Parts: sequence; C-alpha cells; structure tokens
Amino acid sequence: MSKNRKHNSKKTGRKLSANQLREEILKLFRRHPKKQLNPKQIVRKLKVANNSDSVRDALEKLSESNELRPTGDYKFKLNRQDHAARSNGQYATGTVDMTRSGDAYIVCEGQEQDVHVSAKYLNTAMNGDKVKIRTWTPSGRRKPEGEVEQILERARDHFIGTLWMYPKHAVVTIDIVPPIDVEVNMKDMPEASDEDRVVVRIDEWPDRHKHNPKGTITTVLGKAGSSDIEMKTILVNNGFDLEFPQDVKREAEYLPARISEEEIKRRRDLREITTITVDPEDAKDFDDALSIRHLENGEIEVGVHIADVTHYVKEGTPLDKEAFNRSTSVYLVDRVLPMLPERLSNDLCSLRPNVDRLAFSALFVFNKSNKIINRWFGKTVIHSDQRFTYEEAQERIEGQGGSFAQEIQQLAKLARHLRKQRYKEGAINFETEEVKFRLDKDAVPVEVYVKERKEAHMMIEDFMLLANREVAQFISLKGRDQEIPYVYRIHDEPDPDKVMELSRFAREMGFDMNI
Repeated sequence: MSKNRKHNSKKTGRKLSANQLREEILKLFRRHPKKQLNPKQIVRKLKVANNSDSVRDALEKLSESNELRPTGDYKFKLNRQDHAARSNGQYATGTVDMTRSGDAYIVCEGQEQDVHVSAKYLNTAMNGDKVKIRTWTPSGRRKPEGEVEQILERARDHFIGTLWMYPKHAVVTIDIVPPIDVEVNMKDMPEASDEDRVVVRIDEWPDRHKHNPKGTITTVLGKAGSSDIEMKTILVNNGFDLEFPQDVKREAEYLPARISEEEIKRRRDLREITTITVDPEDAKDFDDALSIRHLENGEIEVGVHIADVTHYVKEGTPLDKEAFNRSTSVYLVDRVLPMLPERLSNDLCSLRPNVDRLAFSALFVFNKSNKIINRWFGKTVIHSDQRFTYEEAQERIEGQGGSFAQEIQQLAKLARHLRKQRYKEGAINFETEEVKFRLDKDAVPVEVYVKERKEAHMMIEDFMLLANREVAQFISLKGRDQEIPYVYRIHDEPDPDKVMELSRFAREMGFDMNI
C-alpha cells in the first residue's frame, strides 16, 4: 500500500477510489439530469485517471442502487423518479450507526424505522455522530433512504491511523470504513517515522468529501504489530481517550493523601475492625471490602464497604466532568482504562491494605440463627488488614489454614445462608461460563481457559447483593414520606408473546406454567 500510495499521489490526473468515483459520477449526472452518458464520456468530463472499466463498474453499482438507469448502448441516465423523491424528501435528526460495509443506519428520534444511508451520502458523518438528514422512500421500495445534510455534533475527534510521510506534506490514514486521509501539519508534528501508528485529533472537517480533513498528531505509538499498540487502537477507535486532560491530572495530583482528623470525626471509625479485600489476582484497584467482628452477646457484625469517591470528586470540577464523559472504566484482556486518573483509581479510592481509606459502608448484625436483626448505612473510615486473591480466600474456606482463615470461613458460612435464603424466595441462579486469557510476558494471549467459579467468588457476590438489596429497601422506605432522587435498576415487564411461547415450550417438556 505504502509504495503504490506514494506513486499514485504524484500522477497529474486524479485517480479516485471506488467510493469517490461513484460519488463524482453521481454528482455529474445530477448536474446534467437529462443527459445520457457512457464510460468514455464520463472519463473525459471528470478528467480522472480511472480507466473505462472501473467507470463501467461504478455505473453498474449505481444502477443496482437505483441511482441511475441503463438506456442501452452502454449509456446511463439519472433515475429521475428517485431524484425527484430525494428533492422532495423530509428532514429528521438522529444518530449514525455505521455498518462494516461503510453504509450506515440513522436512528431517528421519534421514528420506529431506522433510515439507511449509503456511504456516498454520509458526507463525512461517522459512527455516533448526531446528524440532520433528508429522507425519502425510493420507488418500488418500502424502507426509507437518506442523505446527511448537516453534522450537528461529532461523537469524537481522536482516531488512530497510519502516518504516511511525503516530501512536502504528511497524511494519517485512519482505521475506519471507508478509510479517511487526514492532512497533518509537519511543523508541529512530534518525532515520528513513515508508517508509524499515531493518534490524530481532527481539528477541521471539510463540508463534503472533496477535501481531506485537517488534524494534529497527539501521540506517536510506534510500528504496528505489538499487542500494546493493537490494544490502544481498540480503545481509541471506540471513542476512548488514552490520556486525561492536563487540568484533570493536575486536580488529581493536588488531592491530599492524608485524611484529616476533622473528616474522621464526621464518620464512623471502623479502623480497628478486621477488614479484608478479595479480588482477582491481576486486579490493580480494590473498590470493595468486607469486615467482620464478633460482638459480646454472640452476634456477628459484617460490613460491606465501597470506596467513597465523592469525597474527592466534587460536582462541576474537571474530574467530575471527565468522569461523566467517560462514564465507566474499560476492561480489556491485558489492561484497564480507568474512568478516573490512577491517582484516584489505584491509590486514594483503592481500598489497599495497611492504609486508612474513606468508604461508604453497610453494616449488618446477624443473630445466632444467621438472621439479620440490625442494619446501618453511612460514611466510614476503614483500614484493610490484608488483600486476598480469590484463590487465597478459597484455600482458607477449604480449611488449608493461613491468616484470617477463621474470619473468612465465618463470612463464607453466612454467605451460604444468604444464598440458600435467596433461592428459597425465588431467585434464579444464572450460571454462565466466563472465558479468560492467559498472557505471555509481552501480553500476547497464549491460552484460553474457562474461569473456575468457586465459593470465594460466590461469597463476595452474596454480600454485594445483600448490600444492594438492603440499601434499595432503605431508600424505598425513606421515599414514602419524601421524594428522594435515586438510581434504581428495574427490569421491564416480560413480553407477553415470549411468555406464552415459553409456556408452550415448558408444557411440551412436561411442566405447567402459571403465567
């Protein structure tokens, strides 16, 4: 590609790609809606370096999509009916949902049916962009077609691509379908080599496909092929920024590591209570913990703790706005792209062992019959005594001994009781196999295996479910007297048709369902 690309760029005539050629041919016929033209005439009028065979292929593709119609003797004419339908089309707004072919569907607000837009009518719109489109229904069809008239809001402006260096200019070909060349300023470009993989920010979009967008290279990744570069490519091409903005990083770095005595006094101090975290072996951030203590009357208090991120991330700050934009941490096979800078995600808001940490906690008191008789919810300060992997916690559950073995066994016993109670009350156990990858020293996957789910995993799940359910009930009861804004995850009512289908299937298997 690189050699041919550089060679073709020096030709005097324009040699267009297949998509560009179809677009230019269609524009030519629209300028002359009454003319009938053959491939040779089109080559002369467009002054392109493409041969007649490629033009003929483009004409046939346009005919298949009802843009043109053949008139005999290798001549084609604009399909006036579809041209008139497009001219009288209606307008709508929606979001671009790209397909692998380069075409797209526009998910329109208030419309049940998505609008198909061919690649030639996207006019630089890309996946996730909010656009204004003109829609029409072609003759002989029932499904609407459309053309992007205006891009209202770009979904992203950073892309990964390949850098191509020329004597007097440089372009980055970004990895989308169809690929787009971005002209980059060589004066402000960081040190890079021909065919390096780079991150480019698009600063200026053209109105139509006639011109290339202009951009700036923000990061040089290096030569293609390494696992690291491919992982970064996945992230950037799905709209995730690899770096945090400078003001966000600056704010995170200025956050104090020491917890003030004033803040501790405002919270319930649980630092003297045995507290542990249980996470996967490769976890870098520990965002939940369990605590346990035996009370003098024989009852047991269990605490479920999560990091108090809101103490550090205040509403309206650069940190808050960046977290809102990112919405979530992204987990790949070999890395995590965190929602918050590492200063928070891997340090201040990570419940690491042997350091004091601020938390939100749910405390439950179990009586000797393992029934919950008391609960408390609020802000705390905790101190994790040890970090366990799931495998290490499982060894203690199975009686192999080790530090905090009795505490973990007691937690597992209570979790078994909670689990049994949930199933008794109608909970469904959705057992699914989770596939994991074993990586070599260069983070290249060398083996695929099914993750074994043992009691240590279920123990953590059971206490997290308990905390979520109890907090939801607590807020719901509080909301009877006053309206409390809160986030609930509520499942929709089942589809009646699907329930009937399930009932018929169950009946054939010998089960009667009361629906």
